[in-house]
Formats: sequence, structure tokens, C-alpha cells
Amino acid sequence: MKILVISQYYYPEPFKIHEICEELVKRGNEVTVITGRPNYPDGDLFPGYDNLDKMNETVNGVNVIRTHIPLRGHNPLSLIRNYLSYPGYAKKEIKKLDKEFDAVFVYQLSPVFMLIPALYYKKRYRKKVYVYCLDLWPESLKVLHLKETNPVFKVLKMICSKLYKQCDFISVTSPAFIEYLNEVNKVEMSRLNCIPQHGEDLFLQVNPYQKQDKLNITFAGNIGKAQDFDCLVRAVAKVPDSYYSRLKFTIIGSGSYEIEFKRQIEEKELGAVFDFVGRKRVEELIPYYNDTSLFLLSLEKDSNIGKTIPSKLQTYMAVGRGIIGSIDGTSADIINRSNTGMVCNAGNDKELADIIIKMADADDDLISTLAGNSRNYFLNNFTINKYVDQILKKLEELG
Repeated sequence: MKILVISQYYYPEPFKIHEICEELVKRGNEVTVITGRPNYPDGDLFPGYDNLDKMNETVNGVNVIRTHIPLRGHNPLSLIRNYLSYPGYAKKEIKKLDKEFDAVFVYQLSPVFMLIPALYYKKRYRKKVYVYCLDLWPESLKVLHLKETNPVFKVLKMICSKLYKQCDFISVTSPAFIEYLNEVNKVEMSRLNCIPQHGEDLFLQVNPYQKQDKLNITFAGNIGKAQDFDCLVRAVAKVPDSYYSRLKFTIIGSGSYEIEFKRQIEEKELGAVFDFVGRKRVEELIPYYNDTSLFLLSLEKDSNIGKTIPSKLQTYMAVGRGIIGSIDGTSADIINRSNTGMVCNAGNDKELADIIIKMADADDDLISTLAGNSRNYFLNNFTINKYVDQILKKLEELG
């Protein structure tokens, strides 16, 4: 198949879309991606991508077309410009294309407006649009404390519903998303299904769990408000001081909430327990994961966003480590059903503190068992082969 991929984000930005595209190419498909200049999450252009030669290149068999969208920057106005600019720039690139494609695949993160160029291609060439939805809109705006009663929210809700309903089929990351798209955005149930994200096979290289001098609990990913680090800080503050010499929280990543996160740690005098190592390339993560005892997974409560299955769950399972955290919905169900860790309700700092204490006191055999269960569940459910099998089948149906 000839597949046109619409995604505002692409390698080296930390999303799985490049792995999907490369796997599609390995299976004999021709893939072209229209994306932006890489600058997520920090808002600064990745080194080397100011070179015009990088704007149109072939990466591991994938044709990558980068548009000159404004960067996310470091303030709300620049982020808005970034969000609103991609559709126009992508449409310009579509007009330059010298070939037709069999189908359009949208890797839909925020903003939802990246559906617009795909729908433009659909109208122009009468091709089907298949969406993999990772961020629900307008629900994602609630992270910015934009309430449903706000006129802006109401207008965006109408726009989002119109966009989603024009797509031919939408796969989502979590069952909760199906309910939302059907009830809020009025998308027919017959055009919706759930395909969980895959984890990276690369992390199968991580060594089996070995006992650490300290219980090293690692978080890896975007440091944003939605990840509810407030709950983590409150929970650690509730853990008796006598445990601190046996605990370590390794924070890998960066993001908009990092400064506030560090401020709260300093305010609670917890600096000795936390180790911030910054953002790392995927290939740099393995040594950190070798030294990890457990992973942390958390999302804010009282939101459909909190009911998603964050991609780091699959990554953590690929690594082969147990998982603790405060999270609701399908993620909690998976962790409990697979016996890969302990979780409490999102936002419950007291219960999260109890989990941290229990794990610090746990027999090392338990930590090892959770690790083994985690790796096995990944192999049975979350490999890229299982994911692409489902994606490609739907693309072929639509094409």
C-alpha cells in the first residue's frame, strides 16, 4: 500500500509513530509522513534540524516531509501558534505531492486540528481517513482548567465533533475513549475500536531485575501537570523519614511542570530522595532501566484523560519491571489483572504512600516476580507486531 501519514510529531520527538511507520515499510508498504520541525516537549528545535536538508529526508525507508511550523516555544501564545499552524502548512505540502496514496493514517495527539489536512486530502482525492486517537478533544483542554461551561470549550467541542465525524474509522488507546467519542463527539460505534499502544522491543535488552542497594522507583516521560506529580510529592512526604535511606526516585524526562515539581520537592525538603537526570534519547535509557526496581505510573483524577492507557505502561512492561502508582481506569485494571504491581486511585496520596512503604518492606522475591510478570504480559499483548497487524488490516480494509 501507499500510505500517507499525518502527524505533527515525528522522530526524534518521543512518540511511537516512527516505529509504526518503519514497521509498515518493513512489510512492503510505501510510507510518506507530513510532520513539523521536531521541538517537543521543550519547545526548542532539536539540534541539527535547522539544516534545510533535514526538511525532506528518508529515515529508515520512510519519506519524511517536515513543515516550517512555528515552534512550541516557552509561552502560551507560541504554543497556540504552533497548534494552529500545522494544518495550513501540511495542506501546502499535500498540494505539492506528485502521487496519490491508498489511504491516510493520522496519528492524532494534541492538537486535534491535525485531522484537518487529512480530511483535506480525503476531499481532494476521495480516499479514506483512518485515525489512531491518543488524545481526546476537547477533553484534553481540561488540563488547562478550561471548564465545559466556558464558551471557548463549547465552540471547540463543536469543531472537534465535526472533525471526528468526518473520519472513516477511529482506533483509540483505551476503552474509555470509545465511550467518550460516541457520547460527546457523536461518532458512530461502528466506526470505533480499541487498539492499545505497543511497547518498544528495544527494551527487551534490559537486564532481568536484580536487587538494588535502594528501592529505585523510576518515572520516565513528559513532566506535565497531567502526570500528577503533586500527588507523588504529598505521598513521599507521608512516608516516615526512616525509609528515606532505602528509597530513591529517579525522574527521567523534562516538561512544563518540571520547575513546579522541583519547587514542591524543595519545599517539603525531599531533595535527597529524588534524582532528576533530564531527558534522554531512547537508546540512552537502558542503563537507567537496568538499575530500576519499580516504575511509577500516575495520572490526574476526575478526567477522561486519566482513564487512558499511557504508552509508558507498555514501555515499563517491555523493560520487565513491576509498576506502582496512582491511576484509574483500564491501566489499573491491566496492572491488577496481570499481577505486575500495586496501584491506588488517582490522586490518593495516602494510599500511594502506603504502597511505597509496602514495596520498601517487601521481600525481594516479590519485586522479582512482579518484574517477570510484567515482561511476560508485554510479550503476550503489546509487541509492535501485534499492533501493526491490527493497524494494517484496517488500512487495507479502507484502502
